This record gives sequence, structure tokens and C-alpha cells, in this order.
Amino acid sequence: MSGWASLGARVEVSGLSPAEKGALRALWEGGGLNPDLNPAGVSPRLSVSAGPLPPTPEAGPGATRQTLDVMGQAVEVWTRGDELWLGGELYVRVESGGGVITAAPGPVSPAAWLLALTELHRAGGWLPLHAVVLGAGDRAFAVTGVSGAGKSTLALRLLEAGAEVLAEDRAFWHAPSGQVTGLDRALRVFDGSVERFAPALRPGLAGAERDPRGKALLPLPPGSAPRPLVGLALLTPTPAPPLSGAERVRSLWETTGVPLTAQGRAAAQRGVAALAPLYAPQPLSRDEAPGVVLGALGLPSP
Repeated sequence: MSGWASLGARVEVSGLSPAEKGALRALWEGGGLNPDLNPAGVSPRLSVSAGPLPPTPEAGPGATRQTLDVMGQAVEVWTRGDELWLGGELYVRVESGGGVITAAPGPVSPAAWLLALTELHRAGGWLPLHAVVLGAGDRAFAVTGVSGAGKSTLALRLLEAGAEVLAEDRAFWHAPSGQVTGLDRALRVFDGSVERFAPALRPGLAGAERDPRGKALLPLPPGSAPRPLVGLALLTPTPAPPLSGAERVRSLWETTGVPLTAQGRAAAQRGVAALAPLYAPQPLSRDEAPGVVLGALGLPSP
């Protein structure tokens, strides 16, 4: 058995193929807690192994079935209390102090792994954020928005202005401590955006890996430590009116995703309640966002 650290938890793996174990580690290693956030030094344990899955529960009291669209793939999800069955590929059980994942024989889809690890981390106090996170010094600011709102371009503009990109999309906020970190390995950007907003990064385009949409994958610095989140805002293409109370609540749940287990739901409710005071009611347009974020991070506007 071998393992690594993921968001402060010890992930111990056995029975997976070397290729699958390596792919899992590449996506989920990192983001450990600062020592002052975990003074007792106790790390949750997430056990991952291969083997037959427990039988899927029958429909009825205590068991629910739904189909989720994850990474463009439909995943059938069965839930019973703190147990999950994901598309016949994974079984997940949340436990006190960690959790267990059992993988069925054969390859497991990235969508199933994403649901499983996200839920275990959510139950452990890490609220996922569909957001780009910028940092400077001991501060961080997160900007959420629908795909295509301009979050990656904003990251480029703020990089050029001296900020750090802590996460492009795979961000996690540790609700008990208020710290935020990311597990992204690269910033995904179109060449034209680099040419226009961050020409200093132009040399990195040559030979860069590309995603299916043709975006260049520009490596992010590894090992950025969690930092206090000082604000969260919604990015919109053009100026928009303030969000109503109901709109802010709905937007927060869209940003943090759907909890699936009993412990995940309880942790998410606590996390969203703690995150709400940081969420600005006024959305930021693409033109407004750089100045507001730089000011929140204590950096001068260009």
C-alpha cells in the first residue's frame, strides 16, 4: 500500500494499476493544511482499494437515485446515508476521521473519481469552489462565474499585475479555518488572451500541452500554501445589478456543488453559512474585476 497527502488527508491506495494510481495522484495530491490549522497533527485517512462493490441499494426509504452530469458524462449515483455508489465504478463510505473508496475491476472514469474525492473532502470540511482564486501575501480572493464568463482571462490580467493564481477552477475552502487552496496544475488559456493580457507569458505557449478546446496549459507554481479568503465575487461579462438574498444563496450553492452524503450535506450547510458573509452582493463586470480584486489583495491597480 502506498499513498500521499490530499487537502490534509492521507490517501492510502492498494490494488489499483500503476497507471490509474499515478493519474489519481497527479490530480489530487497537494493542498495540505498549514501546521497552525492542524495543531494536533491528526490527518484524516482516505482508504482506496480495488475489489467487488457492495450491492446497489434497492429504491425505497433511505436510498435515492439520481443522474448527474459531470465533465460532460452522465453518472448514475445511488445514495444511502453516508454511502455512495457511482455508476457501478466506485463505492464510497464517509466515516468519522476519513472514508473508504472501493473501485470495481477495470478503469474508472475521471468523473466518478471527481465525485468520490470531492465528497470525502467536503465531508471533512473542505468546501469545493467553482472559482478562480488569486493571492498576494497572506490574502486570497475568489471569483466565480459560469463557464465563459472570463475567469481565466481575469487570472491572466492579475498575473500581469503581480498577483498569484492559486487555483483556476479546482479550489477548496477549508470552512473551519477560513483558508483556501487549489489543486490545479495549470492555467488553461487561449493564445490570443495571452498575447493581449499577459505578453510576458508568451514564451510558455511554444510546445505547451493543449486541452480539447485548444487552450494552452501553462503550469502553475506547485505547493502554494492555503491562505485566508478575504472575499468572493461573481464575474459577469457586463455590469449587472446587485444579487438579491435568494440569488446570492442560489449562486453560493451553484459555486460549491451538490453534497451527496449525510455528512457531506451537514458540512456543506455549515460551510455555505460561513462563506456567505464573504460573498459580495454586487457582481463584478470584466472591466471592474481587476481593480476590485487587486484592491482586496492589497496590490496597486495597473
